[in-house]
Amino acid sequence: MKTLGNSLLAICLLILAGCGHDHSEGIPLDEAPAYLQHHPVSEDGKVYLIDSLGYPGNQPFDPETGVITPEPVRDWKYVDQSNRPFGSEDLRGKVYVADFFFTSCPTICPKVASQMLRLEEKFGDNPDFMLVSFTVDPKRDTPERMTDYAGKLGIENLDRWRFIYGDKFEIYDLDEDYLSVALENDAAPGGFDHSGYIVLVDRDGFVRSYASGLVEEEVTHLMDDVQMLLDRSAAK
Repeated sequence: MKTLGNSLLAICLLILAGCGHDHSEGIPLDEAPAYLQHHPVSEDGKVYLIDSLGYPGNQPFDPETGVITPEPVRDWKYVDQSNRPFGSEDLRGKVYVADFFFTSCPTICPKVASQMLRLEEKFGDNPDFMLVSFTVDPKRDTPERMTDYAGKLGIENLDRWRFIYGDKFEIYDLDEDYLSVALENDAAPGGFDHSGYIVLVDRDGFVRSYASGLVEEEVTHLMDDVQMLLDRSAAK
C-alpha cells in the first residue's frame, strides 16, 4: 500500500507541476487536497510541507508570537479486551493509531475497522507500532464482547491491537484529545454520534496527524505519516 500512497502523491505533484508551479518544497495552500491540510505550513505561509508533521488541534499558543506549545494526550489507564490494565504509559515509545467505536454500530464502524485493518496489515510486523480502539458503549461492550468482536475481524495479535474499556464519561472527554467526537444520541443510528477519525500519535504521546476512516485515500496518505514517525526516534 505504501507504493500506492507514493503513486497517488506523485500523480498529485505532477498534475500541480503542470499548472506552472514549483512544488519541490510543498503544495500551495489553495491547491492542497484535504488530506494534506493536516500538515504544517512553511515559514513563508505559502505551502503545506509534505515531508513534515505538525501538531493539529486546539493546541496552546502564545497570543503575541503565535508560537504553539503542543501538549500530549492526557494520561489514561483502563483495561483492554482481556481485562488487563492498559494505559497511555504503556504506549510511550510506540507510534500508534487510535479510533472510537462500538461493536453494535450499524453505520461507519465497519468501514473504519476495515481501514484500521489496512494499517495493521501494513505495519503489524513493526514492534514499535500499535493500534488502540476505545469503545464508546462500555455498558454493552464488555471486554468479553470486544474479544469476540476482534475475533470476527480476524485480528490475531491482541497485544498489538488493544480494545479499551473504561468509564464512558471519561472516554467522552478523552476523545477530544484525540480530535474525535463520541457522545450518546438517541436519534443517531445505534444511539451514538462519533466521527470515524483514525488518529496518529507519536512516541511521546502527541497527536500528529489524522484521517477519516471513511476515506481510503486519506488513510493511504496516513500510512506515509505513520512511516515518517516510525523512522524517527523518541524524544530524549
